[in-house]
Amino acid sequence: MGPSAECPRCRELERTLAIRDALHEQQIAELRAEIRELRARLELDSRNSSKPPSSDPPGARRKPARGPGGRKAGGQPGHEGKSRRAFAPEDIDRTEEAHPQSCHLCGGGLRGAARGQLEPIRHQVVDLPVALAQVTEYLLHRVFCPRCGVITAAPLPPGVPSGAVGPRLQAVFALMVGRFRLSRREALEAVVSLFGPKAEVSLGTLSALEGRTSAALAPAWEEAKAAMRASAVAHADETSYGPGWLWIACTPELSFFLVDPNRSRAACQRLLGEDFAGVIVTDRWASYHHHPLRRRQLCWAHLKRNGQELVDRGGSAARVGRAVLRAADAAFSAWEDHRAGRLTMPSMARRLAPARRELLHALRRGRTNADRKAAALCNDLLKLFLSLWTFARRPGVEPTNNLAEREIRPAVLWRKACFGASCDAGRRFTERILTVARTLRRQGRDILAFIEATIRAGLAGKRAPLLRTA
Repeated sequence: MGPSAECPRCRELERTLAIRDALHEQQIAELRAEIRELRARLELDSRNSSKPPSSDPPGARRKPARGPGGRKAGGQPGHEGKSRRAFAPEDIDRTEEAHPQSCHLCGGGLRGAARGQLEPIRHQVVDLPVALAQVTEYLLHRVFCPRCGVITAAPLPPGVPSGAVGPRLQAVFALMVGRFRLSRREALEAVVSLFGPKAEVSLGTLSALEGRTSAALAPAWEEAKAAMRASAVAHADETSYGPGWLWIACTPELSFFLVDPNRSRAACQRLLGEDFAGVIVTDRWASYHHHPLRRRQLCWAHLKRNGQELVDRGGSAARVGRAVLRAADAAFSAWEDHRAGRLTMPSMARRLAPARRELLHALRRGRTNADRKAAALCNDLLKLFLSLWTFARRPGVEPTNNLAEREIRPAVLWRKACFGASCDAGRRFTERILTVARTLRRQGRDILAFIEATIRAGLAGKRAPLLRTA
């Protein structure tokens, strides 16, 4: 005979068991959600997150590389290959002549045969001479004054540094570290290997040289900062750098870097200026939220990865992810047609109107999605929705932030090799050498020649050369 339903102890036991069952169900639901989240994290790669392709595991799914129009990357069938352009006569340093001695068919001698009847075959070989560091000794003569007997020594000639390293060698060290991302010890070893033991310096001397180079490049850095703050469109991004953050703002003509202790709104304003009037192209990091939505463009490449992540999570999140991917495909298709001249700005805006309405509807429905990550993305995008479509309203604005990501990538690799800069002097050198090197590279100019000319101008008390950012 079972326990009586009227027994108080039985009723209390039933309530206790019901509460315990409810707690167990809640714990099971939480653990299942945690398992889903952990599994989703394991699925993250360069397709559905901001992780670089180099971090993908060997078996990661990769989307086949495609060129414009959906073609496979690389040379296309029927494409005419390119070969090295022949050097002009004025670029040839030395000419050597070779004459045939015997006929390649019958073996007959050709020494007495007439020459100069046929144009010779030109074969050009590029090589390097043995480039050894040169030591110049300055004899600063001293003379007794016939009147007072004081000894006077001749000063150094204009443009000669007070230290033992000349301007070009100093510029080479800056190039090795700041452009080619060598560690300081590797730079010292590379310079000795290339230019001989006379070019050897200590780590302390290299650190001092970086400080002098940084001071010489300060006017160029200030020039880039002023040009960036006056630009109509700027792509911005940031990455960790030592104990601080490395910020970049760039255009197709210049790249401006700033090392700041913080990743905050104030740091963003120190990068672009508090009254920046242009459009900024960024990801959805909160430090950029102070900028007006109408003058901000969110990166659709980031958003497409977010959509793919939601699709990979499955369940209710996949519905939001598919809506995001459809909108991204529409945005990229319209942009490609506009860039190719097949679509005007007003026509692009009209073409994107249906995709815009569909995405807005999907985001509004997704605010209450059972998947917390999907719901958070919907709420975030609804607040910033206007900034998704700036590229369809403002000329010169691109729908992705790929420009800034490509420009900051070398700095990320440099940080991984040498762990960033821990002192203020190192931070100043980093932001200035990166600004100069990346800007000159975008302009197709000689980086070593510019750094050397800047150092020489400082030694001679002359005006430093311009980056020509205006």
